[in-house]
This record gives sequence, C-alpha cells and structure tokens, in this order.
Amino acid sequence: MRLEALKDFPPALLDDHFQHGYLTVESAFFQKQGAWVCRRCGQPVTKELSSYKCGRCGEWCYYCRYCLTLGILKQCSPLVSWSGPPVPIKGKVIRPQWKGELTSLQQHAAEQLVAAVRKKENFLLWAVCGSGKTEVLYPAITEAIREGLRIAIVAPRTDVVIELSKRLKRVFAEVPINLLYGESPEHFHPAPITLATTHQLLHFYDYFDCVFIDEVDAFPFHNNDMLHYALHQAAKTPAPHFYLTATPSKTLKSDYRHGKIKGVRIPIRFHGHPLPTLRFKWIGSWKKQLNSKRLPKRLKDWMNQQLKSGRQAFLFVPSIETLEQLDPLVSKMNHLIVSVHADDPERHQKVEAFRQGEIRLLVTTTILERGVTIPALDVAILGADAVIFDERALVQIAGRVGRAADYPDGSVILFHHGITRQMQRAKQHIENMNRLAFDKNSVKASKNKKFP
Repeated sequence: MRLEALKDFPPALLDDHFQHGYLTVESAFFQKQGAWVCRRCGQPVTKELSSYKCGRCGEWCYYCRYCLTLGILKQCSPLVSWSGPPVPIKGKVIRPQWKGELTSLQQHAAEQLVAAVRKKENFLLWAVCGSGKTEVLYPAITEAIREGLRIAIVAPRTDVVIELSKRLKRVFAEVPINLLYGESPEHFHPAPITLATTHQLLHFYDYFDCVFIDEVDAFPFHNNDMLHYALHQAAKTPAPHFYLTATPSKTLKSDYRHGKIKGVRIPIRFHGHPLPTLRFKWIGSWKKQLNSKRLPKRLKDWMNQQLKSGRQAFLFVPSIETLEQLDPLVSKMNHLIVSVHADDPERHQKVEAFRQGEIRLLVTTTILERGVTIPALDVAILGADAVIFDERALVQIAGRVGRAADYPDGSVILFHHGITRQMQRAKQHIENMNRLAFDKNSVKASKNKKFP
C-alpha cells in the first residue's frame, strides 16, 4: 500500500519499519520519454500548468494536479510504500448466506469464473442488465476466499459500490469487508475483500491478488488512463482481472470474439423475461420550454400518470443545469417528486429514501444509470437526443426496468426533439439481445434451475 500521510503514524513505528526494510521510499515523479510522470496516478506533469515556488525545498517544484484530491504530491515529496511482509489473509471455507438459485446459464458462467480464479486468467462476464451478474460472482468470491486471496471488487461509481456492499455484506456476513469511497466513514483494514470505487485504487500498490471490475465500461473508468493505471498498479503481477458489464467496449468485444480473453455471455435475464424495449416520444423544443419556466405537456402528462400508477419512476435528464430548471417546476406538482445529482449534499439520503419507497419519482442525472435496483419501476429520459445519452448509457438506463421477478415489466420512454443514431443503436442493441436470448436453447436453459 501507499503510505502518503506519514504524519498519521508514530515516528518510532516508522523508524522501526525503515530499519527492518519494510518501507520503500521513492520520488513522487519519474521520467518517461523525457517528461515527468506522477508515480501515484501515472499522469504527465508539466512545468507550465503544475509548478510553483515550493516552501519545503525552496526550488521551483512540480506537483500533480490529477490526483490532488488524495493530497498534494510534489517533486520533492517522498512516496512511501509498504514492502514488508503482508498481513496474512488466511484461507477459509465458507458458505455464502444466499438461498437463491442460479439458472443453467448463470451456473455455467459461475463455473467458468471459478476456473478463471484458479488458473489466474483474465475473464469477461458479458451479461445483460438484470441477468444476475452479482449472484454469478458468489462462487468465484467464495473460491478466492478459500484460497486466501486479497480480493478487490471495484466499480466506477459510488452508488454502485454502496448497492453492492449491502448485498455482499449480507451474503458474506462472516467475512470482513472494506468499503472505500470518497465519503466513506470507514478506514482500510486488512481484510479478504475490499469493495471500492476505482479512484480508491490509487491508494494501493502491488496489493491485490485478483480484481473484479463491475461496470467496466462506465464513466469515469471508461477511457480514463489514470484509473486504468491505478488498476494495474494496485494489482499484483500477475493478478487476474475479471471484467463485468452489459455493454462492453469495442476492444473488450473484439478480444472476446477473437479469443484473446476468455469469457461467457448471458443474453437473458435471470427471471426469463425480455429486456424492456425503448419507446420514442417527440416532445418538441423542451429546452425553450424550460427556459420559459414551462413543463412540456407530454412530460407533465407522463409524470401525473406515474403518480397515479402506484409505481416508482426515474426521470433522467442530460445535465445538472436541466435538473435545476426542472426542480422548481416539478416540486410544485407533488412533494413525492424529488431531484438529485452528483453534487447534491443529500444525495445518498435521497437515493436511500427512494429505495425505501418514500419518494415516488426521482429526477436524476446519469449518476443512477447503473447499479440501482428498484422492484416496480418505470423510466423516462428527457432530452434522450443529448450527446451524453450514447448507446451504452441508454441501454443501461433501460436496464433499470423490470429487474425483479415479481415485476418483470415496465416502460422506458425517450422524450426527444429528434431521433439520434445512438438512440437507434440502443433500441437495436436491446432487440438483438432479446432475439439472442429467446432462441430455443436460451429459453430452455433459463428455465433449468440449479443450486450454486
């Protein structure tokens, strides 16, 4: 692990560790192809944008802007890592506290994933939204715990990590689990499982024996050089990476199809019902209407209908600016309509209230496009033609609907001012998956239940 905040440790303890060779001290930056690079996050450091007259060394000193939220790292800063004997994680045989069943497709995927853990091979689990990816992981996590491995289970977004933590802490109740994210009240301690946002991997170096990356295609991990660097720095060599997603990138798809990475594809939901299809609804120039402080009629009618239906609903919007324009208009309609976005200080409380059914309609940005499971849910998107709603985002948003076996249906409405290619691709993506899922073999397999 990186030990950036040395002031948090007693000096006598640090001296003892140094004398025994348990700590490695490196310069914060190293040179690569004639340029300075931050050793913690792997990003380039330039004199023009990232330097100042340093009060510590008295020189013109570089600092890293990219990982500044983790504490300032300067050219004269030491970067200290633990290089002593690791705290042992003893392997133990456990039985997950889960009474559910796996379908034959899930069971096959779970067995392949367990084999990948044993062989230390990278693996792709390409499974549609609502297919039960998390449940498929349970046997592989159980195997990794039996082998005494240090397990990282990471996801790009805080809400996904919090949702996962509730399920994993319930299923693996006898196993200590770290929960790390930006606002987490918990502190790291040696444990078999570390559940974290991908940003938290910047705190680790050569530590984990295997890494499960959920929602690998999601922002901010997707195409983020810093977070990919953090992932590879945090894992031992060679530690297998297990990629989990419903919408893999072109690279992952290509690697899977050409046999460069092993994997399994699950094209059907665990309850055997199809993915919800997208319905396009023209709404006109909704931006002009909001600028005039008016709700578009079709949107208002949909919201009133949802309030009468007895079902909960998400209304996704393309930006915080749009949300702030909507909020005073929709809050007048009903106190059960609430808005939330990434910078909302009450974000976690509002999401939890929605989970508990205390909020009927939640207006949100794309922060909740993944990882949140609500039983009886409908979804609408205002401005589905906005650039932020690409194929992956639209497929993931649609995947919020119909996830529960008791409520396998629901509506996904895309309010737009014009149909985009991304909207068409998302619709085709879902229809193709449904066709693939409902061939004779998939339907038969989905009905054949097995215990894990």
